[in-house]
This record gives sequence, structure tokens and C-alpha cells, in this order.
Amino acid sequence: MKTFYLKRFNDWIRRFSIKQRLFGFAILPSILMLICFMFYYSFSRSVLLQKSEQASIQLITMAEENLSLNAERLKSKVDNFSEKNSCIQIIQNKTITDAQKQIMERSRNNMESTLIQLYNRQGELIGESGQSNGISNLLHQHKQGWYYEHDIDKMLYISTIIEDDTLIGSVYAYFPKEVFAPLFTEKNSKTNAIQILDENDCILFGQSSLPYQMKIQIDDQMAKINHMEYIVTLRQIEGMDWKIMDMVSSDHVFEEIHNFRNLILVYCLIAMIVLLLCASLTYHSMHDPINAMLSSMQDFREDNLETIKIKDGGRDELHHLSTTFNDLLTRIEELLTTVQREQEQRRETQIQLLQAQINPHFLFNTLNTLRYLAILNEDKPVSEGINALAKLLRNTIVDSNEMVSVQEEIENVKNYIIIQKLRYGDLFETVYNIDENIKQKKILKFLLQPIVENSILHAFEEDREHQILTIRAREKNGYLCIEIGDNGKGFCVEDSVSSNKKLSSIGMKNIQERIQLMYGDTYSMKVESVIDVGTITTLLLPLEN
Repeated sequence: MKTFYLKRFNDWIRRFSIKQRLFGFAILPSILMLICFMFYYSFSRSVLLQKSEQASIQLITMAEENLSLNAERLKSKVDNFSEKNSCIQIIQNKTITDAQKQIMERSRNNMESTLIQLYNRQGELIGESGQSNGISNLLHQHKQGWYYEHDIDKMLYISTIIEDDTLIGSVYAYFPKEVFAPLFTEKNSKTNAIQILDENDCILFGQSSLPYQMKIQIDDQMAKINHMEYIVTLRQIEGMDWKIMDMVSSDHVFEEIHNFRNLILVYCLIAMIVLLLCASLTYHSMHDPINAMLSSMQDFREDNLETIKIKDGGRDELHHLSTTFNDLLTRIEELLTTVQREQEQRRETQIQLLQAQINPHFLFNTLNTLRYLAILNEDKPVSEGINALAKLLRNTIVDSNEMVSVQEEIENVKNYIIIQKLRYGDLFETVYNIDENIKQKKILKFLLQPIVENSILHAFEEDREHQILTIRAREKNGYLCIEIGDNGKGFCVEDSVSSNKKLSSIGMKNIQERIQLMYGDTYSMKVESVIDVGTITTLLLPLEN
């Protein structure tokens, strides 16, 4: 059973490359370590958050109680003053006597207020005691309660004056924040601060220098203020519409665990780099020899057996495999050498047999005699035709070289066209465009003549004018590119192949077979033709000197 599951596992894991397996095994421990750490980090964060929340609740509970007691104490003093007869008389008489001013002064001192103002129902200032701030911004606010005057940074308590159940005026009593709640005027640490918010969660005042009326957006006990995150605890102030808020910097709360987190991440990163480095070295120790063998197999050609042999200085199993591969290449090279020697001998024998069939000396003497007779008879076309034929035969019979230069092959084509002109006259014109840098490159002898013959026989019509045969030879992307084109009647390539015409002629088939036998499948001949437009035959051959 163990063997079965082990085999299944091996089959599954071999679906991945060696590189993927090595790097996977290197990264897996680091990933597991990070997962365990993330669980620990999440648990520690929640514990610290609970502790911070409990501390904040205790703090703002004490602060809220202190604030409520002070607010209630000052509120009682102001309400008592607003219920006095002297206060009612001032509002009713719309004037204030010196005695009444002294009463107001004593009441203000008793309240610990900086300023007391009396307003009638119409909002007219009847009297005041203390350092005047001018007319209040909350002049028409007759709702009894606490307010904050931001312009003068003072607390304001408005107490209504009632006579016979009728509102006749209001008492505006101003207090410094120090008297109201000393805690809020003390600058706390940079990590946390207590703030007072209105009923819309907008800042009124507090220990931090946050803007007045700044809206605090709280999401799951967290608030982002000035690009910093704070842990926020809120509590409603008893007897008031305001709220008290304690904000603690999350960076301060989580500082230690963040440091620990960063340290663990650094350790994991270092461990991962070391493991990946070891995996990379192990991978390359296996990959490089294997890749060298694969590259050698892919680059396998008859002419590079010696260059693709593997140089491996190792002592492992891969070195043994490389040595065996090199021995195989040596054996293949010996066999190829033997085959090439036998083929060369066979070709030489065939050429000798062909040359022995005709006496070149007799043939050329006869052709020269005919040529001189044509010259004596002033028959220039016949003379040029015989001369061209003699050159063609000399290149065919006397010259036994299988390869000729591009320039020599073009001369053979020109001689062949001169002979064809004897029959077709001025039926077509020939244009040669041969780049200088490829004239000495080697190609197979008589490779172009069958293509030219095919164009002359099948492309041109006797009743058409301006028929042109173009021969172009150039270097293209590291290849020798020869294009033979005409503006003749053209044909359908598919129909010609299926009907075994034109392209299937002996000469054209011979060209394709000679190219593949000599150069391989990388080099070939391509024919493109459009009816009533013309035909282009393209040869891609190696650049050989």
C-alpha cells in the first residue's frame, strides 16, 4: 500500500519541472512559517486592542465623571443667578443700577466666570459683568444648555429667565476651559489624547491641536486622522449633548508587535533567500548538463558533430550520461564520414561515365566550325547562339564541379536565354539585379536554368508586349535569396499541383529535390503566382563562399 501511494505521489510530482520542485520545496517552509506567524500576530493584535480599549474606557469614565460634576456645579450657580429677582428686574427695566452691577460682579466671581451677559427676549444686551467679548455669536439661541465659543475659546452656558411661565431673557455665562475641566487643557503624550465632540461627532476642543469642527469618521473603533490611525473610544457625557473621546495612536499600541513582526519578516526573507540560493545552485548543477545535452540534440547536424559534444567535468550520473552521448556522436560521425565517402565516389563515377559518352574535343571543334560559318555568313544571332551553347556544354561536360559561383550560374542563364532568343526573338526582355556582395557565393550548378525555362515556356504569350523576365539575387536575413519573376499570364498554384502540371515538371521537381538533398529541409523553393499578373519563384539557400 505504501509503495502504491508513493508511486502515485512520484507520478504527480513529476508533472512539475525540476526547477518548480526545487523552488517549491525551498519556499514551502517559509510559507508555513509566515502562516503560523500571521495567526500569532492576529491573536496578539486583538489582545493588545482589548487592553488598550479597557484602559481608554477607564480613563474617559474618570474624565466624564469629572466633566459632568463640574458642568452640573457651574450650571447650578448660573441657574440660581437667573432666578434672582434682581436679574428679573434688570431685564424688565432694561437698565442696570450700580447696586445691581455689584450683585452681578459678586455672582460672576462666585461662578468662576470670566463674563456674565444679560439679554432680553429681543436679543438686546441689557447688562454685563467681566471682560466683555462683545455680542455673542449665539445671541438668538434661547435653548438652555452648554455651548462652545470657538472664536474666544470659552465655554458658554445659557440659562433662560422665566417670569410667570414666560421667557423674558437669558443669562450668558462664559467660563474658561480650565475651570470647566482642567484635564482637557493639559497636553498629554503624543500617543493619545482626550477630545470633546459635539452631537455630530465634530471636534470642539481637547488635548490635541486638531481643527475645530473636524468630522471624525469612526469605523470599527478605528479612525484615520491626518494620515495616522487611532484607536478611538467614545462615551456620552451625562446631562449634555456632547461626547468624550479618547484617541490612542495605533502605532504606539502595536509598536512592539510591529517590531516583532518586522523582525520575523526579515528572518523569513533571509531564510527564503538562503533556501532559494541553495535550490538555485542545486537546480543549475542538474539543469546545465541536461540542457547541454538537449541543446546538442536539437542542434544535431552532419556538419557540427564535433562542436556539439558536451564538456562536463563532473563525477555524477549526469557526467556518465554526457560521456555516453559524446561516444554516440563519435560513432555517428564515423558512419557519416563513411557514407559521404561512398556517395562522393559514386558521384565521381557517374560524372566520369557521362563525360566518357561524348568526346568533348570533337564536340567543341564542331561547334566552333559552325560558329565561324555563321560569322562568315553574317548571321549574328546564330553565331551568338552557337557560342552560348558551347559555353553551356563546356560548363556541363568539362567542368565537373558540382558547385559554382552565383556569377557563373548567372552566365549560364544568360547563355541559355541567348539560345532561346533564336526561337522567341524579342518576345520578352530580361532584367538582371545581382548584388555585388553575393556574386562569389556558391550554389548548385544549373539550379536556375529550369526555372527560367519554365517561365519562358509557360508564362509569355506571343501576342503580348512588354513581357519581362526578372532575375534578382541578394542577401536576406542571413540567407542567399534568389528571385526569378515574370509578368506573364500566371496560374493557380493549387490547380497546377493537383493536376500535375507546370510545377510538377521534371526540371522543377529536380530543383526541389537537389536543394533538400544538398542543404536539408531548412532551405527550399517557393512558387507564388497570380493569374494575369505573373509568377515569382524564390530560392532560399545558405551563404557559402
